[in-house]
Amino acid sequence: MSERSEQPHLVIACGGTGGHFYPTLAIAKEFSRRKGKVTLLVSGKHAGEQQKIAASFGFAVCEVHAVRLPDSILHALAFPFQFCSCILKAPKILRALHPDILLGMGSFAAVPACLAVSRRELPLVLHEGNAFMGKANRWLAWKASAIALSLPLRYSAQLKGKSSVTVGMPLREAIVDGAKLQKVPETCLAAYGLLPGRRTILVFGGSQGARFINELILKALPYLREVAGELQFILLTGSDDNQELLNACRQAGIPALVQRSEPNIENCYLAADLVICRSGASSICELALFGKPLLLIPLPSAADDHQRINAEMLQEAGAAKIFSQINAAPENFVEVLLDWLAHPEEWASMGQKLRSFAYPSAASAMVDLLQKVLSFKG
Repeated sequence: MSERSEQPHLVIACGGTGGHFYPTLAIAKEFSRRKGKVTLLVSGKHAGEQQKIAASFGFAVCEVHAVRLPDSILHALAFPFQFCSCILKAPKILRALHPDILLGMGSFAAVPACLAVSRRELPLVLHEGNAFMGKANRWLAWKASAIALSLPLRYSAQLKGKSSVTVGMPLREAIVDGAKLQKVPETCLAAYGLLPGRRTILVFGGSQGARFINELILKALPYLREVAGELQFILLTGSDDNQELLNACRQAGIPALVQRSEPNIENCYLAADLVICRSGASSICELALFGKPLLLIPLPSAADDHQRINAEMLQEAGAAKIFSQINAAPENFVEVLLDWLAHPEEWASMGQKLRSFAYPSAASAMVDLLQKVLSFKG
C-alpha cells in the first residue's frame, strides 16, 4: 500500500476494549523503540479516552467507524448495512495513512480495516489472546500473513493452515517488572491494611463478571470464621458499593482490602498466596508471570464460551483449578479454600506449572514477527 521507507509504518486495528488496547500499547512502544512509526485505529465508546492515552505516549491515533455484533432482531436487520458501510470507509482511511503492515488485535471492531485491502496491497498479521479463536480472527485468518497466539489454541484447525507463533500477551511494563520481585514490599502491605504472616487471597472479577464472585465471597465468609486467624483478602469488586462486603469481613474476623480496583495490581499479585478470578486471556497471562496458585471461575456468558476453554486448557496442564459458576454453592467454594489451606505444597506446585504459560518478552516477540513479515514483503 505504500513504498517501503527506512521507518516502517505499523497500523494497529485494536478496537475498543481495554483487553485489546493495552496489549496494543505494549506492542506500539516496542515497535517505536525499534525506530518504527505507529498509528492506532480505535473505535467504540472508549475511543476518546484511548486517544488521550495513546497521545500521551506520542502515538498517532485515528478513530474509525465500527459496529458491534447484533444483540436484537432490530439490530440484526440493520447490521449488514452498517457493517458494509464500515468496510467501504476503511480503505480511504488506510490509504491516507500509507502503512507498511497492518496488525489486527482480535476485536470485532478491527474487522472492517482488516478486510479493507487485499493481502497483496498490505500484509496482515493477527494476534489472538484466547485458547479458542474469536469470531473476528476466525473470519480473517484466511488472509493473514501470520498469526500470533497468547495461549496454545484448543483447535489448531482454526488457523486454516496459516503459520502461527506463540508470543504470549504483550503486557504493561509495570506488570512485567513487578513479576521480577520476590514479594510485595512490606510498606505496600501496610498501606493495604493487611498483616504480615497471614495467607492472602486476591479476588477479582473484571469489568463484566465481578457481581457473581462478590456475592459468592459474601455468602462464603460466615463459613470461614474457624480459619479467620489464618486468612486475609484483597477484594477488587468492580464496584464502589462495598460496605456490605466490608461488614461481612469484619464480622468474620478477616482483615480485607475491599475496593473497586487497584491501578498497581502487580502489588496485589505479589501479595497473593491464592488468586481467584475469571479466566480471560489477559488475567491468565499476567498471573502466569507471578506463578501463583489459581482458582478460575469462567464467565458463562463469555463469547464462544472461550473462558471455559481457557480454564480447561490450564486445568489439563495442572496449572489451575476450576470452580464452575453453574450450580455453585458457598459450601462447595469453602471446601476448595480449605483444601488450599490444608495442602499448600500441592497448590504451590500448580502455581509453578502456571509459569510455563508466561511470556515476559511478548511485546518484543510480537515485533520480531512483524519485522519478519515486513522482511518478506521487502
